[in-house]
Amino acid sequence: MKFGIDIGHNCPPDIGATGIKQEDDLTKAVGEIVIQNLQKAGNTVVNCTPSSATDLNDSLSKRVNKANQEKVDFYVSIHFNKFNGTANGTEVYAISPKACEVADRVLNEIVELGFRDRGVKSANYFVLKNTNMPAILVECCFCDSPIDMAKYNAQTMADAITKGLIGNSKISNKPHNLIIKTPTFLKPSTEQVKDLPEESCIKIEPGTYSIVDAHFEEGHYLVEWPDTSKGNRREHFVFAGHSEVK
Repeated sequence: MKFGIDIGHNCPPDIGATGIKQEDDLTKAVGEIVIQNLQKAGNTVVNCTPSSATDLNDSLSKRVNKANQEKVDFYVSIHFNKFNGTANGTEVYAISPKACEVADRVLNEIVELGFRDRGVKSANYFVLKNTNMPAILVECCFCDSPIDMAKYNAQTMADAITKGLIGNSKISNKPHNLIIKTPTFLKPSTEQVKDLPEESCIKIEPGTYSIVDAHFEEGHYLVEWPDTSKGNRREHFVFAGHSEVK
């Protein structure tokens, strides 16, 4: 899977909140570990954090444009909250049903660390409404809360976010394998080969192939390859009756 990770702020003049700890430092620490975790699990990661911007709007636009141009599958913006030291806990923002489903998993994993559950919420945030893919914005906890900062640890926070995104079973360096049992085709959809443009289907011979990930869908596996060597796409459908994923 291809993730777009937006390390909140960290792009002057777009700087984060100042609390007991600086938001920029917190988001960078967590974001970098999330990126490493996802890559170790075999995912592709695009760092959507810009290195420079003219103002806040430019910073936000660059983050969204990067994700859209790179055609990431899922976008994650990492932040820390602030409210005069009187609030604490974690909350995750999402708009689309798919994003809300993932947001709920991420929230639950962070709450398991002992942070107060503030819920999955909807907001008209720029990065949520202008990305072309499901997107979430994670407010990990409050950077000005003594309660939250006493519990906070960059590694455990990043691991919780990662687990919410991809599941515990996938946090592994072990590659997935696609086993093709009989000659078949890689396709752009679950439609039958005869109903698809000839140039969109790729013949594949029996054998074992290393893949990044695979998801079962309508009698097929949606397979993600580590590169585009199987045509100009990183993802293809293959009929499950002709294949097996291990």
